[in-house]
Amino acid sequence: MIHPHLPGDVTDRIVMVEGSGCRLRDAHGREYLDATGGLLLAHVGHGRRDLAEVAAGQMTKLEYYSSFHEFTNEPSIRLAEKLIDLAPSPMERVYFTSGGGEAVDAALRMARLYHHRRGEPERTWILARNFGYHGVSYGGAAATGMPMFHQGFGPMLPNVRHLTPPMPFHPEMYGGEDPTEFCLRELRETIEEIGADRIAVMIGEPILGVAGVIEPPSDYWPRVRELLASHGILLILDEVITAFGRTGHWFAAERLGVAPDFVVTAKGLTSGYFPMGALLVADRVVDVVARDEGFIGGYTYGGHATGCAVALANLEIMERENLLAAAVDVGDHLGAQLRRLEELPIVGQVRQIGLMIGIELAQDPDTGEPLSAGWVPPLVRERSGIIVRNNPNTVLVSPPLVMSHDEADQVAAAVTDVLTEYATRKRKRPAAPAVVLPVLDTPWDRPPSMPELLAAAMEWHFDPKTGSRFWLERAKSLDFDPRKDVRTEADLELFPNVVDELRDVRVEDLVPRGYGDRRIALDVYESGGTTGAPKRIAWLPDLHDQLNSWHSQVLDDRGVPHGANWLTIGPSGPHMFGPMGRTLAHRRGGIPFTVDLDPRWAKKCAAEGRSEESRRYLAHVLDQVGEILRSQDVGVVFTTPPLLEALAGHEELAELVNRKVRTLIWGGASMDLDTRTLFRKEVFPGAQLLGFYGSTMVGAGMYERAGLADDEPPTFDPPYPFVSLRVVDPDTGKTVPYGERGQVVMNHISRSMLIPNNLERDTAVRLPGAPGLGGDAVADIRPVPTFGGTAVVEGVY
Repeated sequence: MIHPHLPGDVTDRIVMVEGSGCRLRDAHGREYLDATGGLLLAHVGHGRRDLAEVAAGQMTKLEYYSSFHEFTNEPSIRLAEKLIDLAPSPMERVYFTSGGGEAVDAALRMARLYHHRRGEPERTWILARNFGYHGVSYGGAAATGMPMFHQGFGPMLPNVRHLTPPMPFHPEMYGGEDPTEFCLRELRETIEEIGADRIAVMIGEPILGVAGVIEPPSDYWPRVRELLASHGILLILDEVITAFGRTGHWFAAERLGVAPDFVVTAKGLTSGYFPMGALLVADRVVDVVARDEGFIGGYTYGGHATGCAVALANLEIMERENLLAAAVDVGDHLGAQLRRLEELPIVGQVRQIGLMIGIELAQDPDTGEPLSAGWVPPLVRERSGIIVRNNPNTVLVSPPLVMSHDEADQVAAAVTDVLTEYATRKRKRPAAPAVVLPVLDTPWDRPPSMPELLAAAMEWHFDPKTGSRFWLERAKSLDFDPRKDVRTEADLELFPNVVDELRDVRVEDLVPRGYGDRRIALDVYESGGTTGAPKRIAWLPDLHDQLNSWHSQVLDDRGVPHGANWLTIGPSGPHMFGPMGRTLAHRRGGIPFTVDLDPRWAKKCAAEGRSEESRRYLAHVLDQVGEILRSQDVGVVFTTPPLLEALAGHEELAELVNRKVRTLIWGGASMDLDTRTLFRKEVFPGAQLLGFYGSTMVGAGMYERAGLADDEPPTFDPPYPFVSLRVVDPDTGKTVPYGERGQVVMNHISRSMLIPNNLERDTAVRLPGAPGLGGDAVADIRPVPTFGGTAVVEGVY
């Protein structure tokens, strides 16, 4: 199947097999609470036996016959009468389609035909609105005001002009002018520019749905209608989302006090039990487009007898169960709870109309600067089994109209939990620094130069007002002034290697004072600890966000799919390995699975020759991996080379990896050229193999260079200048020439952390950085035999 909006390399699927009311169950037996109504359409809920029986009864009587020419069927006649009874004036006739997109196209065609038959064939222009959504057929997509539906599909339908909609939460769009006045002025100017005698119709959603549940000011649509009518321009209201009770009215046109010439409907017409749309048309338009040879063109399944019977029964259920009132009651109940989220610093506005709700996220609610909402639905679904949707910066909630108060409470709690946790982290982020140094906040994928970064970092870390207690105390014993003397990458060699001092330093002393007095949500990670006290670093939230944003961008560049679930086989704490996998899975819309391990214990077993204990521990780890791979959909595995070798040697697990996994990310230990080739060509040929080389002590790492030939060793380019590398002669400390092997030295420079001259437990070949990247690269990583007088044991990590 080709799934809309799903990247081609994403292989994970959630296969729904059963539904009842607002509840769904997938093929693995997991239950979900549907807070989206499918695609805003499951008004009467899932799994209704009464609708199935109506469909079956109609099929045994007359499943279908064409509605072309003079033919028709009884259910379509009764449904057309019902729709006109419910519809606002002046709707008089119904044109049936298979869905909303077809109905939009039919309305656009009718509008042009109306003017053509009245002797004005030059009236072909269509006015639409930015952020409006009208489906993806060529007519509807041309009217849709979202560039993503135009890119690569052009040329689109000609003679379409998009206008500004009223979005009161974003006054910056209107230059200080009242939104309605701005939009009306723009509409008048557009009519004058194109010429009223060349414009056929304007199309718009009465309430912007996909764009974020945005209701216009009360005077907007009546004044738009009045202006259009004065120029003989028709009006289409696209009520595919809003019709049939979603707003607490049969049609939003009633709520907004506007009388259009066309009303486009679908979705709630059958609550998804049959694909069907209906275009409602005003009598004055019908009198023209249905005369002479009639309206030319129809859809094979228009007026489908079974679909119309289901639609009638669906509308009867809505009336019998009073679902319009329920939409208001439950909607207000749910909206009241979600509106409390406006107290969070990441929520700009919560908008609720009946049972359609938009939670607009903002970096800064005062300015409306958007915050991506794409991370919210997968996290809510993973934690609570509740399905919500999003547009770029708005969380969308649109459950079936049969949702109970208790179910609404569950939705509110799940969304609140996820957004509050994120906002708490954001709130605890550092206050504005005493010294403003914006270079330190530059995204890692758009880096400054090394001199720019060093100048800002040395000022920050060694200014008494902003530096950490650790570095301000340590500076007293330095024989140079970092603020004056460190200006180039080579100047970093002036610093001593201080990581051994991080074994017993208070973590609080590592936090720069410039972050202010508020307590910060620190993460603490450790390295070492096999033979002595571990060394610790403090991760601050801004570094967490910057680094993981960079990670995700690199994974995008390498084609690692969004939406894939991750399995991390590695230590979850106090090492960075596990948390990194969990965070990236969340950030990229997947679910994180983890098999934890204790590398210190594994290394002790290996160092002490306890091979049987090591084998049993490895078997224990692989047992857990097997349980996950057998039962869950996993698209990315993040683990170490020794554990990859163990997977390769286990016939069942290797087969599961080849069948399910599309990306294997390895790190934490070295991999030689022969092993990489074996994995790529023979053991895991269906998966992308991507290496990662990092260091807990510098709080970062780097991915294997893209495009390496089979005979080129794994090569790594750092996120320079934030992380930089040297390869040195271990005896002299001097940098070795390109192409020669030496011991790796890493530097980390950011607002959160300064770790210069960290001597790693690895050797590598020094190489020039990739074109366009600064600094050196390293290749063919290997562990040193001894480090600090102790034999190095790689173990499983």
